[in-house]
Amino acid sequence: LTEEAGECIGSRYAEMRSRQDERTLPVTARSLETVIRLASAHAKARLSDTVEADMDVAVAMDILSFALYHENNSNTPENRPDTPDLEDQRPGKRLRQSETDENISENPEENIEPEQNNNNLETTMQNMKTRIWNELRASDGMRAINDLCPGEDRALVLEVVQQLEDEQRISVHEGNVYIL
Repeated sequence: LTEEAGECIGSRYAEMRSRQDERTLPVTARSLETVIRLASAHAKARLSDTVEADMDVAVAMDILSFALYHENNSNTPENRPDTPDLEDQRPGKRLRQSETDENISENPEENIEPEQNNNNLETTMQNMKTRIWNELRASDGMRAINDLCPGEDRALVLEVVQQLEDEQRISVHEGNVYIL
């Protein structure tokens, strides 16, 4: 724990104790231990050795606030990091194609306005991230990089793998991709 994180936990715990009459469960020393464990777990999930106030303690307090007061402070989609939704991570889930795909020309430039090209690439990249993530989960967290997304553009697959590695969600070692 950093000193700032310790102070933040202490002040937030004192705040929880003062709000104790708003719900039925008492706030005890066990609640304080829960905050420390949740913050530590979040730091580990970020692959960090230190618990930081602005990231880890804030998330831990959001979880506890939801559990105790049913408050959803900052766990909205716009505040979450760029990760696929859990719903999209279900094995076997397939993306639907639009019914208008029948009318699409074989030349992609004819179908997409120039300003939409960037959004289309972002969507393609996000879908590829989700697909790679699902393939890794289905294969117990490890897969050969050459076996990921067969039939897809290898340059795109490798770019998405690099993005996931930069986000510290996966690791690539000796031709294999591992979930972190």
